[in-house]
Amino acid sequence: MNTIVSNTPLNDIQLHLLKMFSYTKSEEGLKELQALLFNYYRNKLKEQTDEFWENNHLDSSKMKEIMYGHNRFVSK
Repeated sequence: MNTIVSNTPLNDIQLHLLKMFSYTKSEEGLKELQALLFNYYRNKLKEQTDEFWENNHLDSSKMKEIMYGHNRFVSK
């Protein structure tokens, strides 16, 4: 088991999760919780990405301009 040492105090969410994790005793339960957290953060990232896309009026032609313009990222 890996041990992480930090001088940063835990926030309320971290403390709450630690309390909840103390009830999980099986490997299967751990995997279920990991999947729940993964899906939660994946959905949040998608929401933020969609919002950014909408607010910045991005579309596929704008993305191609960003990608290929001035040879910054990817060559054609």
